[in-house]
Amino acid sequence: MLRELERYYEDYCESIRQEAEKLRAEEMPEPTEDLFAIYENTGNRLIYEDVYFERRKFLAVFGLKAILDGEERDIQKLEDILEGICAEECWALPAHVNRMTDENWRTYVDLFAAETAQTLAEIASLLGGRLSQETVRTVEQEVMRRVLAPFSASRPPYSHWEYGASNWCAVCGGSVGSAAMYMLKDRPEELTAILERICHALETYYLKSFAEDGACLEGLGYFTYGMTYFAGFAGQLYEFTKGRRDLFRSEKLARIAAFQAKCYFPSGRTVSFADGSADERFRVGLTCYLAMKYPEAQIPPMERAAGLDGDNCYRWMGLYRNLTWTKEYIDFLRGQGVRAEEEADAGKGNAEREAGGEENAGKKADGKEAAAGKTVLPDAQWIICRSANGAGMAAKGGHNGEPHNHNDVGSFFYINGEDFLLTDLGCGEYTREYFSEKRYEHLCCRSLGHNVPLIDGREQLAGEEYGCGRFDAQGPDSTLISFAGAYANPELKSLTRRLDWDEAEGTLRVEDRFQVTEQLRSIRENLVTCWKPEIQGNTLRIQGPHSGCVVTIEGPEVKVDCIRQDFSDHGGHHRDVWLIQWEVPGTGKAGDLSARFTVRAV
Repeated sequence: MLRELERYYEDYCESIRQEAEKLRAEEMPEPTEDLFAIYENTGNRLIYEDVYFERRKFLAVFGLKAILDGEERDIQKLEDILEGICAEECWALPAHVNRMTDENWRTYVDLFAAETAQTLAEIASLLGGRLSQETVRTVEQEVMRRVLAPFSASRPPYSHWEYGASNWCAVCGGSVGSAAMYMLKDRPEELTAILERICHALETYYLKSFAEDGACLEGLGYFTYGMTYFAGFAGQLYEFTKGRRDLFRSEKLARIAAFQAKCYFPSGRTVSFADGSADERFRVGLTCYLAMKYPEAQIPPMERAAGLDGDNCYRWMGLYRNLTWTKEYIDFLRGQGVRAEEEADAGKGNAEREAGGEENAGKKADGKEAAAGKTVLPDAQWIICRSANGAGMAAKGGHNGEPHNHNDVGSFFYINGEDFLLTDLGCGEYTREYFSEKRYEHLCCRSLGHNVPLIDGREQLAGEEYGCGRFDAQGPDSTLISFAGAYANPELKSLTRRLDWDEAEGTLRVEDRFQVTEQLRSIRENLVTCWKPEIQGNTLRIQGPHSGCVVTIEGPEVKVDCIRQDFSDHGGHHRDVWLIQWEVPGTGKAGDLSARFTVRAV
């Protein structure tokens, strides 16, 4: 692990230098009024945000380059960038302000205004002796005017995020608190008041947004996002107060820190529940920092590490700490010598034993076989299973009022190697409608876009009251999920899904049992894939780019429909999605019905 981290650090530094050379002769794009108004007129976020985040790329790259090498030409370029950022009319995104109803929209503190304030305050503090006094004064004035003054003058909660159980609380709060420690050292009363508010918000609301088992219900990417700003602020606060204020003392944080590694499959693909991603990459700096504090925080395979371009928003808090925290961890391991490598290997083995269960504790720690087994997050009601041949599956209970919610109670996905074959689509394109009452018209958010049945043509309902009645994943091979309550259909008396996982072969057997009245006319099984299946009777073959699976429907032959759907992913790319549906035999009569199918890796 030490050698891998050293190579990562060297490559990361080189990528900063190379990117700076590419951008040196370029000018930042301008965030014009016409671009800002696109969201208001159409609901499209990506066009303006592409320009906005390209500007943050310039800021991050030349901030990092100036700190890394200290060349005068980088300082001069950075000064121009800082002046340009300070001249923007609004640091918040159009999606987060309302120019028609809020006369103070230019100084509204959203995620990105707060991030910008933290970035500018930290860069000005780290490079204050190299930057011109005029630039530093401009930075200080704008950070105060746009972020610190509005927050300080407000009565708590400033906005929904201050007392919000989501990543917003950590990102906005952590950014405001960090900027305040840099900018308000000579105003102790105001600084103390801000820090008290931020600590209260983080300890009371942000940490409670995680399940007691440490799971981030918003998705793995939001774990990274929120925890980066929580850890950045908490670490700075600890140093600023000389250890008197330590937010890391929470016992729950050890379980939260362990969550990330549990979401990775041997191929490097990741659990994509809620607004997550099947292709999430981890932030090395954050992971190293957590690993120094908590033995439970394991480092995923380094080939899944995010580099400089791993965050298309170019958030400074994480990118800068990829330098500082990674180097700190490398120095820590070097200080431990050979024993550190042995401890890192032992820690990896412990994580694999946890993932694989006690029955796999003796297996080798360097092969796919060692990764077989299951991880259960009982409070989140997640189970993640890995097989000896590289296949895997995950399933969830929960409810339909979770943060970044999808109507997905009782759903599962199936993966073989790198390919999500029966998929959870994860996060869709963020638009105005995506976060409105029309959210559940988006395929990835509605239950139609998940591997769950349709009951009389109706889908699951949104809301915390529509959820899982029973989740039992304690058996050696089977998981039971009872989720009739997610549909609120009086004709559906019960719905229990049993998932039997063959750890050796990577085979999944699904049995759905329904108790219905005679008024219930239709139950259709519904599976989701991004690869058009080949259908022959009750046998379906799904072939991804690298591997495939065969789905076998048990019982009498059924008519299988294959329905194409259009899906716009988080990057705005349109993709084909295929719904595989068939009618469960026997509906129209009161009593017990069942549907069984098997998924086998090929």
